[in-house]
Amino acid sequence: MLTAAVLAGTAATTALAAPRWIVIRDAAGVELARAALPTSGTFSLRYRNSLYGSTVEERFRAEGDHLAQVSLAAEELAVLEEYYGAAGATHIDASAGLGWQVDIDRPPVALPLRVQATALGERELITEGGTLSLWRLVAGHDSTRVVLTVEDG
Repeated sequence: MLTAAVLAGTAATTALAAPRWIVIRDAAGVELARAALPTSGTFSLRYRNSLYGSTVEERFRAEGDHLAQVSLAAEELAVLEEYYGAAGATHIDASAGLGWQVDIDRPPVALPLRVQATALGERELITEGGTLSLWRLVAGHDSTRVVLTVEDG
């Protein structure tokens, strides 16, 4: 009995430690890239807002097969207030280039997440492991839409 319990515990620990990936596909479903999802489940999408021309970062947490948007950050307060309708932003350390942040309390959305990845917007995926330029992955393709999913290792 003890051996079975230890093995069950080891299997559960191994299952919990299995890597998860943010997988990026083109509109046709072809895998373009993947990035390790941190154990915290958090990652960001950064892009240049086409109206304001400044940088915005959408911060997410993966929760099973859903994404919760947890905060927004931007160079300019106006982007958060006018473009996103997000009030209550606080000034943060601008050393990363983003001076304003607001926490978001919205229901999680089901995956996959479909986003535009144009050269104008320069959309990037940011994880603990680094930055991946999504717009470069679809440069020269007919569609600039990418599809993000979270998958087990």
